[in-house]
Amino acid sequence: MIDQSLAQPAHETTTEPLPAYVLRGLGLYELHADEILAAYQGAGRWLVPSGTETGKVYEVRVSALRRDRSLCECVGFANHRHCSHVIAARRVAVRSAVCDSCGSRCWWSELSEVHEEDGLLAWFPGDRLCRTCVRDGAWT
Repeated sequence: MIDQSLAQPAHETTTEPLPAYVLRGLGLYELHADEILAAYQGAGRWLVPSGTETGKVYEVRVSALRRDRSLCECVGFANHRHCSHVIAARRVAVRSAVCDSCGSRCWWSELSEVHEEDGLLAWFPGDRLCRTCVRDGAWT
């Protein structure tokens, strides 16, 4: 009879502090999330305000499938291949989606998913509609 356990010893978890550019990116998101969402350019392109220069905006490309394909036109990204603008844009990207009716980009909380029991002829189960389209009759 075996009297030893196959369970592995628990690993100690160490929490590494987040790099400064990540913290700045999260701060940009907190301050400008609605602005970034409203300035969405389509095809994964976002306009993200500078955290240091008032009125300056950077175009950021966020790849949903390959993080290494993200790009920003700021000097920090050119030097380090990462920056706070990409962090902010990526956070907006994952917390929003495109309305299947009007094509506008909205926060997930503002979208309603079509279900089979809704009995809609123009929409398929799984389609997402924004509040405006639901209110204006796309839902009926």
